[in-house]
Amino acid sequence: MNDTMSPPHPNRSRAMPSERLRPLLGASTPMARPRLALPEAVQQGQCTVVSVVAPAGHGKTTLMAQWMTALRQKACACAWLTLDESDNDPARFLRHLIAALQRSGIHAGDATLAHLSDTLASQFRSVTESLAMDLSSSPHRLMLMLDDVHVLHEETVLDIIDWLLHYAPNQIQITLGSRSDLPWRLGSLRVRGLLHEVDQRQLLFNAQEARHFCDQHEGIHLNDDDFQLLLSKTEGNPTALELACIILKSHSTDAAQTSRWIEQFVNHEDDTVDHLCHELRRHQAPVWRQLVSSLSMLTRFDAELAREASGLHDSGHLLTHLQSIRALLIPTDGSGQTCRLHELPRSCFKAHFVRHAPDEARQVLIRSANWCWQQGEHEEAMGYSLEAQAWELAAPWLAACMPDIAQKQGELQLALHWMNNIPAEWLDRYPQIRIDYAFALSFFPQKPEVATQLRALHTIRQRLAQSDTPDARTIDQIDCAMAFQRVLSLGLTDQGHPARHAARDWLARWPHAPALQRGIVGNVLCFGYKTTGELDEGEQMAQLARTWLEQDHAWYGLAWNASLEAVLHLKRGSYPLARAACLRGLQVIDHHMGGHRTHASVHHTLLAALDYEADDLASAQRHMDHSLDSLAQYGGADILIVGWLTRARLRFAQHDIEGGLSVLHEGRTLALRRGLPRVLVSLVAETCVQLCRAGRHTEARTLARSQGLEVFPLSVNEQPDNPFQDLLGGIQADRAQRVAARLLLPGKPAQVFADLTGPIARCAQRGLIRKQIELLILQAVAAQAGHRKPDARQALSQALTLAAQHDHVRIFKDDEAALRPLLTGWKPSAQLPEAVHALWQKLSKPARAAQPVSEDQDAPQHHGLTPREVAILQRLASGLSNKEIAEAIFISEGTLKWHLHNIYGKLGSKNRTGALTQARAIGAIQ
Repeated sequence: MNDTMSPPHPNRSRAMPSERLRPLLGASTPMARPRLALPEAVQQGQCTVVSVVAPAGHGKTTLMAQWMTALRQKACACAWLTLDESDNDPARFLRHLIAALQRSGIHAGDATLAHLSDTLASQFRSVTESLAMDLSSSPHRLMLMLDDVHVLHEETVLDIIDWLLHYAPNQIQITLGSRSDLPWRLGSLRVRGLLHEVDQRQLLFNAQEARHFCDQHEGIHLNDDDFQLLLSKTEGNPTALELACIILKSHSTDAAQTSRWIEQFVNHEDDTVDHLCHELRRHQAPVWRQLVSSLSMLTRFDAELAREASGLHDSGHLLTHLQSIRALLIPTDGSGQTCRLHELPRSCFKAHFVRHAPDEARQVLIRSANWCWQQGEHEEAMGYSLEAQAWELAAPWLAACMPDIAQKQGELQLALHWMNNIPAEWLDRYPQIRIDYAFALSFFPQKPEVATQLRALHTIRQRLAQSDTPDARTIDQIDCAMAFQRVLSLGLTDQGHPARHAARDWLARWPHAPALQRGIVGNVLCFGYKTTGELDEGEQMAQLARTWLEQDHAWYGLAWNASLEAVLHLKRGSYPLARAACLRGLQVIDHHMGGHRTHASVHHTLLAALDYEADDLASAQRHMDHSLDSLAQYGGADILIVGWLTRARLRFAQHDIEGGLSVLHEGRTLALRRGLPRVLVSLVAETCVQLCRAGRHTEARTLARSQGLEVFPLSVNEQPDNPFQDLLGGIQADRAQRVAARLLLPGKPAQVFADLTGPIARCAQRGLIRKQIELLILQAVAAQAGHRKPDARQALSQALTLAAQHDHVRIFKDDEAALRPLLTGWKPSAQLPEAVHALWQKLSKPARAAQPVSEDQDAPQHHGLTPREVAILQRLASGLSNKEIAEAIFISEGTLKWHLHNIYGKLGSKNRTGALTQARAIGAIQ
């Protein structure tokens, strides 16, 4: 089953707060600092990473903003993103990152945005891969500036930035502003001269800068002794000097008073900034202290929220006092209507307020939370209510916004953060919170949060059931949610038999559940029917599930449904119907899901297999190029089987036996690592078949024995209604029939002919066209080897008749060596349809020397290389090893070798040196 599928609603991203996409600077004009001018190595693009690390108040943001201005003057695009704690949600971080890139003029991330509502940490590899492909295709130089990266701690977000630092395309530079040491490995960048570092020592004002800074404050005149004392005490910290200057303005008319204050300040042993904030607060009117204390509790505010939070409802006084603290404010929008306090004094004011008036501070948060909720600013409301520990507000609000945050926006880390901050007894009063969160996690059954929420729901259910007046409606909702979770888990972990059983039970018990949920469970049942070989029932359920999903406009579910239906038809061998289902799925993805690359990759993988079977190898390769390599990391078993088989068969079609075997070996290794026995058995069987075709029967027999495929089973034991049937029961026997028949052919063709009669009849009875054709081909070859020419011709005639109806061509060409004597010595009878004669003529033509798969006609480059292949060539040119290139583009080394094989074939080269020479000659790379 395809576990790339997602919650049923497309992403509805909210507008990105504009203040996050530009430097947040204070109201005063930043002072020029020539010694910290943009370094030449950064300006020319030689340094790809810049770090600016210093505690709060040292001017990191100001310096980065000045550099951004200088870069823009040099025609370098610049993207700015100020991070906060909520960016530890990977979906949120990527959404904001893409907004910053697009605001800078870089056309990247549209397809990536479509992933974000259905992606958890285990799948962010594919999302980053999608974004990386966009960045690599952009010709523009870009400086990406990430400020306040110290707030990040979530592993997936850190990994995304680590990739950007080490493997972003050469035209991308990154500047990181942080209050603490960076958590990423930077040693290799430092050694290679790609890293420029700025620390707090460089950011501190020297004497000349400090004197100029103080002189900028009108009315402040310090003698040399006072200035030196002030500089020594503040140590050149820009924020400390700013606060000192604000205080000194009140003493500016009295030089003696100024000197006394500086002397007292220098002799004070408290933290410098804390002491300055205390002094500033002490010299202000009570209403000023009330306003600043209240605003220190807020992350941002406008005049209305400031009035509500502080209780200062006289707008005249409010505006007057807001103006009086102008030097402490940082505008967060273009008009200056929304502001926040400078972070360093804000933290001091807030700590004092919470310490000396905790109840009043809590009431400020509650008033602010209520105001924000009423304004529709639900995230801010949740943040304030949680900080105030106002559970009576936070719990019902979370129940109201959980579907939007978790299911529609995909910000599951944020939702989990909120849940973890609300006491369990309050969460349990609103079971719908856990139900909605569990539903959002349904497509990720391996996440530990799933088990946690299910256990909590089970406990709530037990308590409700044991009460004197059981809440039957809530109990039923919990039962439905838990059963739904089990259905999805069984399907997504490739347990077809129990998934079929659980899905049928769920639909029978909750026939009036929302159409969306019925559609998703119907998809799982469709998968279950496919596993048990009940293809007619599977096709009927696919159509019914599609009807339910269409009622809810559940585009993700419909794309998934189309791929499931395609797999059903593919298993049967009805290739035209499978192709139609894939094209329908791609239409949904293009029209309603923003071209969602992950979902589209599933359909392209299936189309590659269909084109291969139709002997259109060039088109098959094009579809494989459209599939994301990261599908190998999380794709469902069916997609993995189809993808690895097609990739290997394309190599075999070029007579590259060792290359094809290498692809299959990598796929088997992946199957073992991910614990996917069905994938393993399928790829082992294909390897055995290919070894037999190459005459390497001893190797094939040894490998077949490892999976019990060396003995021909006379029956396939399938029990559809047994949910506990061994997963490999029918699959292993099915593969064994194909493998053992080939192993027996050289020595016992008569036995093979006889043994295949029963399985061929069963295939005909069950409508398994593809398998029936394959077994008929084997029976024809066995009859020919046993000198039973009439039987051989009859079997071949039946195979050709079936194949002509359903677009099967390659299945004959793959066994061309064994079929050649039979094809050349026989002609179909006149009574057979014209399509059979046409297929026979196509197969009877002498085989031409295999050519490398032709170029991607859909790619815009005239040289025939796909964007992916050009990106690999660019990495080759940079001198990276195969391992480094594979890590940079999210693939295994084996998959990289697959791409290199295709590149060398297109360029007519045998190694990377020759490929780079030819690529430069045709203008593919510089």
